[in-house]
Amino acid sequence: MKFIRRLIIIFLWILLIFVALYFPSWDIFTPKEKSINIFAWGDVLLPKVLSDFEHDTGIKINISYYSTNEELQVKMQATHGVGYDLIMPTGYTVEILSDHHLLKPIDHTKISFWDSLDPFLLNRSFDPDNRYSIPFEWEIYGLGIDRAFFENRPFTPSWKTIFDKEIIDYRIAFLNDPIEAVGISSLYLFGAPKDITPQKFAAIKKLLIKQRNWVEAYSDFRAPYFIATGNCPIAVTTNSYIRKVCMLCENIDFVIPKEGSFITIENFCISNASTKEKYIYTFLNYLYNKQTMKDHFEEYGFFPAYKIPYEELTLYPHEKKLLEMTPEEFNNLHTFKNLVPQQKVRDLWVEVKSF
Repeated sequence: MKFIRRLIIIFLWILLIFVALYFPSWDIFTPKEKSINIFAWGDVLLPKVLSDFEHDTGIKINISYYSTNEELQVKMQATHGVGYDLIMPTGYTVEILSDHHLLKPIDHTKISFWDSLDPFLLNRSFDPDNRYSIPFEWEIYGLGIDRAFFENRPFTPSWKTIFDKEIIDYRIAFLNDPIEAVGISSLYLFGAPKDITPQKFAAIKKLLIKQRNWVEAYSDFRAPYFIATGNCPIAVTTNSYIRKVCMLCENIDFVIPKEGSFITIENFCISNASTKEKYIYTFLNYLYNKQTMKDHFEEYGFFPAYKIPYEELTLYPHEKKLLEMTPEEFNNLHTFKNLVPQQKVRDLWVEVKSF
């Protein structure tokens, strides 16, 4: 009996030591923090909206930012999406991430606002049926121009105004993103983007190197300021960027080239590694409402994916024209596609900018 009692005492001490060592690491009785990790572009989500959401729901938002779609791709592939719950890729990046099985299908039954989304932004080629993406905002690429400069000279809205040396006697500001630059060059040379053969790629390269002679700067958000400061009478830019300088300069306008142009759609997608879908859908249903979308537009200038009557938005004349485009005009707006291996595009861009 003494031997048995001693065995029991030894067993109890071992059990006590084991519990003391490992129980603190068990989260069986520890309430998990209600939170979402969002990986997004900078300046697309209003801090106040995020703060209000945290206050109203008790769900904490942890947000980090990236500056390019390529950065998003690299980090998602390197981590397999672990550590990210909700991300905001541009159209063509949705297709890349879904092809790598990094996105979780959207449960449309948990979305309360689907019928309020602009149907033009749904079922795009990068994600038919919106299996993996929900459009949040969009913008159009076009030409920012100094009306005063072109007042006494002929001007036709066309990509020729940035590519044709026969009519160009001025400096321009061009895009700083190689995928966008290749897409616009391809549209100018070959029409609606379908494929880029080696022969077409060579022609695009030749065009961009030749264009280098009259490019004042390669820029993104700063492009309209080259017009405002008088450095360039024309810049390739987007409606959201041009909006920021329209309030400063009445002579600046924004037009869509007659050959057509591109739109980019920023989307919400769920990381395939996320286990917080309940909180994610709570956040999305909180975010997508008329007032929040209006506030985002007024602050950042991106057109909302949520349908809002135009008269409720503060619009410049060119913005009103854009939102009143006919279906035929909208069909002449394309989305950027991954038609050339990204490394090949990056190598081209290095060569163009070092020419």
